[in-house]
Amino acid sequence: MKPLSHFFSVIDYTASGVESQPEIAAAFARIQEDWVASYPGFVSARFLANTDGSSVCAIVEWASEADFHNFERVSDTKGRTAALETVFERLATKGARRTFRAIGEVGPHAAT
Repeated sequence: MKPLSHFFSVIDYTASGVESQPEIAAAFARIQEDWVASYPGFVSARFLANTDGSSVCAIVEWASEADFHNFERVSDTKGRTAALETVFERLATKGARRTFRAIGEVGPHAAT
């Protein structure tokens, strides 16, 4: 297993069905673009749609845990939270965030 140093914030958003998932992903992608992506250490935000239509998962990758904590410390938390609340209400969704340290990765290799 290859060691990694990246840090991840994983947010699960509720969805009312497959048809609501693209709108949820687009709205929260816009939040990432407007409120997060310009901060040092931000790597990417990926959005995954649960195949049963019940949720959208956002995986926000940071170069390091320190970069994530710096973002939390210096960013406009009130403004970002207000923007999130507006989207939560408009799309009738909820979000739950968890954070993870990367400890390893397995990549492709030739079969033996």
